[in-house]
Amino acid sequence: MKEKTKWAFILDKDPFVRLSLNKILNKYGFRVEEIEDFSQLEKRKREIEGGLILADLEIEVLEGWLPLLKKWNGRFVLMTPLVTDELKGRLKKIGIRRIMKKPVEPDLLKRMIREISPPEKRTVISVNKEKEEFRTNQKGGEGT
Repeated sequence: MKEKTKWAFILDKDPFVRLSLNKILNKYGFRVEEIEDFSQLEKRKREIEGGLILADLEIEVLEGWLPLLKKWNGRFVLMTPLVTDELKGRLKKIGIRRIMKKPVEPDLLKRMIREISPPEKRTVISVNKEKEEFRTNQKGGEGT
């Protein structure tokens, strides 16, 4: 069975941040694309549904893209060097739930990826003397 490509889109002006995120995300199995603005994502709904968007943008720019951000909110992570209570409040009002302080820590990013990505479905075959059962384990772990 062909595995579906997981996409990660990075929007950040800093080339070192992009390089670092690229390496981390590749390690976790993502196909990474660097973008310059959200307009490049307008026709990429399918790739976004199974992936994520990491962006470092001013809140005023985010507010200009609210219709698209609302569609992608579950897949969007705002990266910023300064996280204040005021910023959190403004972001919450416009529907941004995930904020990551820069520089991005790989372990924190890994946890966030796990939160965003649904557990992979795996078919586990359990052989019972009376019958064979085929089950889909929603949590991604081994089951019977």
